[in-house]
Amino acid sequence: MTAVHFAGLSPASGLVRVLFFGRIADVCGRSVELAIPKRGCSLTELKNRIARQVEGGEAALREPCVRVAIDQVMASDDPWVSPGQEVAFLSAFSGG
Repeated sequence: MTAVHFAGLSPASGLVRVLFFGRIADVCGRSVELAIPKRGCSLTELKNRIARQVEGGEAALREPCVRVAIDQVMASDDPWVSPGQEVAFLSAFSGG
């Protein structure tokens, strides 16, 4: 698996790009860059940081059926997030 690193977000920078889609984006905006420890953090810890730093983040992430992708790969359980990665939170979509 190849990691996707974005311009300005190097693995040593201690930042992750967080993208929000669907109803979560309506509350939190489309994206944010967040500081995390340079060693990385668990997805749970990242969610806690979002809840504290992004207005409406706590309520939006509690929404049922929120899915998470890390570097465009769907994640399960509580994966490790490293600096320079992209984390996307997706709420349920309807339609076709």
